[in-house]
Amino acid sequence: MRLRCAIVNNMNSGKNKRYRYNRDKFMSFVPDTWRIIDSYSLSDLPPAIHLIKEEGINLLMINGGDGTLQRIITELIQGMPENSLPIILPLRGGTANMVAGNIGVRKNPLDTVRILAKYVDDYGKGRETMQVLPVMPLKVTDRNNGIKYGFAFMNGLIYKVQDLFTKQENPTFSTVVNLITTTIGGYAIANPKIRKYYSKISADVSIDGTRYPEDRYLLMIAAVFQRLLLWFRPFYSPDAKGVNKFYFAATASDPWILIRNIRAFTTGKQVPPRTFNSPAGQVQIKAECGYALDGELVRDRYTDITIGQGPMLRFFVVPDVIRTSYGITYRAYINPSHISTHLPDNIAPFGRLGLQI
Repeated sequence: MRLRCAIVNNMNSGKNKRYRYNRDKFMSFVPDTWRIIDSYSLSDLPPAIHLIKEEGINLLMINGGDGTLQRIITELIQGMPENSLPIILPLRGGTANMVAGNIGVRKNPLDTVRILAKYVDDYGKGRETMQVLPVMPLKVTDRNNGIKYGFAFMNGLIYKVQDLFTKQENPTFSTVVNLITTTIGGYAIANPKIRKYYSKISADVSIDGTRYPEDRYLLMIAAVFQRLLLWFRPFYSPDAKGVNKFYFAATASDPWILIRNIRAFTTGKQVPPRTFNSPAGQVQIKAECGYALDGELVRDRYTDITIGQGPMLRFFVVPDVIRTSYGITYRAYINPSHISTHLPDNIAPFGRLGLQI
């Protein structure tokens, strides 16, 4: 079985801006049959999706950040039948690359694709098997802005910090780290400019049809994968999630309680008081605040959204060599309960499909 491969580069994403991971660099070593598209604006996406459909691309590498991945899978899901969606592999061309990190992609885009080019050749000759991970993305239905599909929704405190991040000049991953430490330290020393980010938002939240008994929240998070950024894995009992639900946490707890116990709360070892932290199938939120979906901000003063699940996507499970960097082997933050030993026929068009954690 021949893999028909394509790479879509977002040339405005973090690392692509600095290191110019563009079409010319990839074409210097991948086969001529691969399709490589450099995109510079949202208007470039529809032609790229059209090419993917027309040429029957079945392995799509998305070179950008989490926001790039979110926008492209939204276009794919809205423009293609579920059983025609390509296998997805995110490359580390963005700033944070949360999804790529969860899948186990640790090398830079060029090194990752060099390894994959050999893999694809071996697969075509029957020397390799395909390994995929079924993932259901979040389906965010926004009453004012339509439907989007993504992997991590956040509002409240985290949204406010992300908004601050986007206003920095030429932000990098170091900027993310500095903002997190600055906001935590600033609250601890009662800096008034920082403490305003910790003000609670008015919100009405229903989880799987039941209203949660709080009116003001510090933050909310909905996510497909258990790891968010840095050490943040805030979900309690992550193995209980299963493939048909997503993680959801909403806290009305006092900010100082969270900060005093930040390590325990942000690694899922404890749940703060006045907090929901469990898998969910549907969440409805009406809030006096904007939100972020995979780092892309919706700056509305009032939001009315429903979070559910989208159609099944298949992510390429990378070889161990791509999970290493400078001789260090990293784990992928894939929950074992996401793994299925059987995929429905309509989303497994290839011959030999295997699964691994």
